[in-house]
Amino acid sequence: MQQLQQFYSRKELIWVWGILGDILLIVGVVTAAVNTTISGFTPLLWVLLALACYVGMFFVITLRLLTHLEARQ
Repeated sequence: MQQLQQFYSRKELIWVWGILGDILLIVGVVTAAVNTTISGFTPLLWVLLALACYVGMFFVITLRLLTHLEARQ
């Protein structure tokens, strides 16, 4: 558990999840504008995948705060 907490509380993961979410959101908007699907993925699915990445980014931030508060005790 400690190893997972150390891995997921790295600040680089905030950037990774954020950039991946931005890319997926852009792909969703472009596929919606062109009215097409990519490998069966509809534009709504691309947007939902982007939201999942943003939730991952929020999880990393929350875990970093939790780790910081536990270290203070």
